[in-house]
Amino acid sequence: MAAFDAGVKLGAGYPGTPSTEILETFETLGGKAQWSPNEKVALEVGIGVAFAGARALVTMKHVGLNVAADPLFTVALIRLDGALVVVSADDPGMASSQNEQDNRRYALAAGVPMLEPSDSQEAYEFTLRAIEISERWHVPVLLRMTTRVCHSKTIVRRGTVAIPSPRPAHFEHDLSARVMIPANARPAHLRLRKKLAEIAAWNDEDGPNESIAGSNALGVIASGVAYQYVREVAPEASVLKLGMTYPLPVERMREFAAGVERCVVIEEGDPYLVEGARTAGIAVESKPDSFRFGELNTARVRRILAGDASPEPKRVPRKPPALCPGCPHRSVYTALKNLNCIVPGDIGCYSLGALPPFEAMDSLVCMGAAIGVGLGLRHSLPPEEAKRVVSVIGDSTFVHSGITGLVEMVYNPPESGHVVLILDNGTTAMTGMQEHPGTGRTLAHARTGKVVFEDLARSLGICSVHVIDPTLAPAKFQELIQSCLDTPELSVVIARRDCLLATRSIREYERCNEQPTDDSETRVTAPRNLSPQVDATIRERRPCTELSKANQLWFRSNVVIAGLGGQGVLKASDILADVAFSAGLDVKKSELHGMSQRGGSVSSDVRFGERVFSPMVPEGEADFLVVIAPDQVPVNEAALRQGGVLIEPSQIDESILPNKKSVNVALLGALSRHLPFSVEAWTAALKRNLSEKLQDANLLSFAIGRGMGQER
Repeated sequence: MAAFDAGVKLGAGYPGTPSTEILETFETLGGKAQWSPNEKVALEVGIGVAFAGARALVTMKHVGLNVAADPLFTVALIRLDGALVVVSADDPGMASSQNEQDNRRYALAAGVPMLEPSDSQEAYEFTLRAIEISERWHVPVLLRMTTRVCHSKTIVRRGTVAIPSPRPAHFEHDLSARVMIPANARPAHLRLRKKLAEIAAWNDEDGPNESIAGSNALGVIASGVAYQYVREVAPEASVLKLGMTYPLPVERMREFAAGVERCVVIEEGDPYLVEGARTAGIAVESKPDSFRFGELNTARVRRILAGDASPEPKRVPRKPPALCPGCPHRSVYTALKNLNCIVPGDIGCYSLGALPPFEAMDSLVCMGAAIGVGLGLRHSLPPEEAKRVVSVIGDSTFVHSGITGLVEMVYNPPESGHVVLILDNGTTAMTGMQEHPGTGRTLAHARTGKVVFEDLARSLGICSVHVIDPTLAPAKFQELIQSCLDTPELSVVIARRDCLLATRSIREYERCNEQPTDDSETRVTAPRNLSPQVDATIRERRPCTELSKANQLWFRSNVVIAGLGGQGVLKASDILADVAFSAGLDVKKSELHGMSQRGGSVSSDVRFGERVFSPMVPEGEADFLVVIAPDQVPVNEAALRQGGVLIEPSQIDESILPNKKSVNVALLGALSRHLPFSVEAWTAALKRNLSEKLQDANLLSFAIGRGMGQER
């Protein structure tokens, strides 16, 4: 939304949870956005936009910044004529990642100013601030998000930050400022340090930091979503919320710490703020090392402030994700298991082949590593073991960083040969069915150039190239893999079958692209609705007329909706959040999603009232627990407070529902009996969040649930 309002010329990125929805939303609003082959290319494209004097937004998840680090470190030295904002979406707790690195370290190492929003409103405002800072000092700016900011939906008000309109794009020659040979880079580095000193002084005086007055007995310095937990847990404390965390506002931190008896730093991940404060000679308390790992929440912040470093209670195990029933990858892993292959794998939903019942993937390192790791194994293992190695990589991942591995295979072939298996399901499935260069469709699903994997492999001189649907004749597929393993050649096998979840959409995109058009560029709109987060910024928020004045004084509700991936947990929470928003309440909604949506445990928290801070419901404080899958009740019942209401499928007669998939909406109907929102408000929210063809069945299911739901 902020990028759209600021006139950002181009958004580029690579899809990765929790950053994916940023560019998708930008494109939905009418901005120009594109998926790049990988994050390095996306950043380089963004640099070109800024060289032209325009505004660019580049998005990626935290591990993507590793891929983009090379241009990031150098562009920090280069004068930009436009704005360049780089979003790093960190994933503390590794909800959908292979590590939980803290990318605040990149800002310090590269010398790039960094902002950290704590909710959706600040994500909007700080994006505009980042553009302003980038254009004022001619530097890139890092916008560091975390999972609970990216995957939370809160009320956003537009127009809160004024920013000049973008200038017309124009290129000016300036070799000394942009050509980073050593003779130019040395003075550029000195200029960067001077700029950072100026930005640090500005941050101390006018930066996006906020002091909240409170007791002088306890002061807390916090940034990002950790600030929301602090306000929830310690409303009496004095708080210094840091919005720009590099360069740090050291003098403001010093003044704040001097004014309180005890100063504690609350931050997710590494002790980055603690180290910055202590380096400046500011006495602050840090969290125990055990809280360095995983997400923070209100319970953990409460323990940190209390000095409680005892072992945390163990959570009830959640159901792990699994390959979907009928997934084409199932045939692949069955064959690899039968052949006792050694399988270096890669990152994608096919990573689930490492879990039972297959357990047929032996390593996962980073994007594209399957081929390089496989080659290392082939070069090193005894012949009988070496000829069992098969590198498995997905289609999007292959384009991202597998192509250079294929070049390595041709350039330095092992004596035993090698087999690369590309699982081509026609989409970037794990992150939500995004396009990539191998699909031949843009981010907006319009037709474009297509990378044909078999042609690419043959162009590199690989003679043994095979394309096969592994689901049509599984035995034939297994025989093909065996024959490739038996010969000391370089082989590429492309297992091609569209993802079942994407098949209908792919057919629709292809049908639309085949229709004649007068436009020079075909644009296909994805079949999706605006999320409440986007819709809320467009609709006017009306005063709270749904609730009586007496109700408003006490009314604040915590709702947890839980179930399994594919059951509509997130859709149900979207509808509930929309209803509460339309009633004029402060609303925060949060969830974790990624690979868990493949049949694993999924939950979403919705909180609403006069004022809400934490996006997550504190454990044991849910007023309502709505569980769509019966076996998920024991997993989530600890969330419910004593006297809270449990709503589950046994309270609904599913046999009379018009569609068994609408159980989630029927349970919302049961929940609605306990909340002071009108049926008209629920009906309007359902229509806003569901496609027209699904509305009748779901409205009936809601009515059935509302009539049948009983307290328990």
